[in-house]
Amino acid sequence: MAPRAVKEVLEIDEGHLAPLVEAIASLELVEGWINLTPGVPSNTVIEDRSLVSWFAGAQSVEAPLATWMPSAPGSSASGTLGVLHRRGRLHREGLAGMASIPSSWRNRQDHARRGLLFEVPETTPAELAEIMVSVVEELTTVTTTGRYLVEVFRRPARSLKRPV
Repeated sequence: MAPRAVKEVLEIDEGHLAPLVEAIASLELVEGWINLTPGVPSNTVIEDRSLVSWFAGAQSVEAPLATWMPSAPGSSASGTLGVLHRRGRLHREGLAGMASIPSSWRNRQDHARRGLLFEVPETTPAELAEIMVSVVEELTTVTTTGRYLVEVFRRPARSLKRPV
């Protein structure tokens, strides 16, 4: 059985991404992933979802949630960035118009309920941090505070000991 992931929670400001950059860099050698979501003011009124939007597959997520999963240590595969959001499918035109996602990134999924999934080619932790913050801001449908919740999940190294 795989070891349970250890969760670390950070709060960051849009002008100070250093803790997010450090968290991204720390996952280069261990298995894990990072979730990022923007802060929403407590007095924000969330519109009720209609039956039509439910059937159309609109998300129930109020603020976008970006999840970055690096490739496994030693793997040549690309990492991935997934984004759950309330805008439904963006289709080719909507994806092409996204300012936050580099044009070199390949879109693997655009689903109304499961969100977006991109292959993340080689990029620096600072660039990835900026992209993650930008994509959740670009796709949000509610007012945000400029603060972000970051959840960093790290799996402990697996033991190489064999039972005797």
